[in-house]
Amino acid sequence: MNVDKKVRCFGLSGVVVLMLWVVGCSGPRPVVDIRPDLPDAFPNHTLDQIQQQIRLAGADTLVSLQGKANLAIRTPELKGNVTARLKHRRSDSLYMSVTATLGIEAARMLVTPDSFFVYDRINKKLNYGSMDYASTFLPPLLTGDDVFLNLLGLTSPESGIDWHLDADTAYYHLRDDAGRRHFIVDPTVWRVVRYEERTTRGDLIEALNFSEYDLFDGVFIPRRIILQRPLDDTSISMYYRELTLNPPALSMTLRVGDSVEWVLIDENTGNTND
Repeated sequence: MNVDKKVRCFGLSGVVVLMLWVVGCSGPRPVVDIRPDLPDAFPNHTLDQIQQQIRLAGADTLVSLQGKANLAIRTPELKGNVTARLKHRRSDSLYMSVTATLGIEAARMLVTPDSFFVYDRINKKLNYGSMDYASTFLPPLLTGDDVFLNLLGLTSPESGIDWHLDADTAYYHLRDDAGRRHFIVDPTVWRVVRYEERTTRGDLIEALNFSEYDLFDGVFIPRRIILQRPLDDTSISMYYRELTLNPPALSMTLRVGDSVEWVLIDENTGNTND
């Protein structure tokens, strides 16, 4: 069920709009290409070989992450930049703390497999509810399927689908029968560097771009991730300034004060139960 525009604005914008314009923009960063050369077998790998190489590239060894990232958010309601600290256990909980340039923590967010909690520290209000309404209150990269894989650029073509395979001078291209889904695979790092989903008319629904790869514990991970949803006039860019894979322990406590108002978001838009 769609949540109306009034509550949508109250949701995500109510949490972060107070600090979006006070977060400084970092200057341009040098991009160092550390990717290996193209493998000798390119462009003659089979579909099975490509999918196997993606699986062997380290994704199966990753179970959690902790990082600090710059986020640039562009939606009809919001335009600005924030700094976020992320913690995530695969197939489990995700925690994010949003901070302004002067070190003011403006919001904390906790996402479990079935619920979300967004603590607006500025207005002392905690919005919570089922994942059916999470997209109203969370940045786009924190919702949907395979959040852990998307946050690490480990998106991959599903097995069991007869993907149509071709190659250009640098990449493999995998498309479904309808031509609506398109994976672009970089064989130097065996990673999907772009994913597209389109309507039957060819309009772009969603695109995920992964770039500026670096080695973390021997695994190639993109420092920059860009999500675009043109039909919704929405985009989000994330750049990892720090990233730790499989940290030994993760604390994901919201630490909510006694005076905070709890607001339940349910099927009755705007209805609250304390």
